[in-house]
Amino acid sequence: YGKCSAPVIKGEIMEEMLDTFDINGNFLAVRTKSYCHSQKPECFHKTVWLWIVDTNGRVLVQLRSKNKSFMPDLWDISSAGHVIAGESAIDACIREAKEELGISLLKADIEFCEQIVSTQFNELGQFYITRLDPDSCNFTLQREEVQDVRWLEYTDFVSLLYSDKFVPHHTECKDIFARTIKQFI
Repeated sequence: YGKCSAPVIKGEIMEEMLDTFDINGNFLAVRTKSYCHSQKPECFHKTVWLWIVDTNGRVLVQLRSKNKSFMPDLWDISSAGHVIAGESAIDACIREAKEELGISLLKADIEFCEQIVSTQFNELGQFYITRLDPDSCNFTLQREEVQDVRWLEYTDFVSLLYSDKFVPHHTECKDIFARTIKQFI
């Protein structure tokens, strides 16, 4: 995978650099996040979607910050984000969970489920799942990203997942999430 030799500065903020791929997952180049999110980027980038289930069979969801520029104030995957240039998807899961939720995960505790191609967002979504003991979770939320988290029983989770209060993933993607999480719990 490509590595970024120098970050791109957009205004005063360093912009994330992402590895880009064709639809089959073949590496193309390193590009800026803004390019990957442009109207017609002509490439895909990798994201991680980490679902967290507790030992009681409940699913953790997060409420995106109302100040986010993309899909603010909607419920979303337990922890998710971009895989930055040169980073592995599993390392991105660990980084995102630490940044957004303040929890430390081990590679051995995270299970890869499948890659989901999203033509809606030009993403190669790396779908992972992990199980946590709810009594040992002390979440520290990254307020710029997450305003709340909730543990939901599976039926309540499915109702929210298919509602307009949840980030609008394609129905096929939601079906995969619901089916796989049900099997996991």
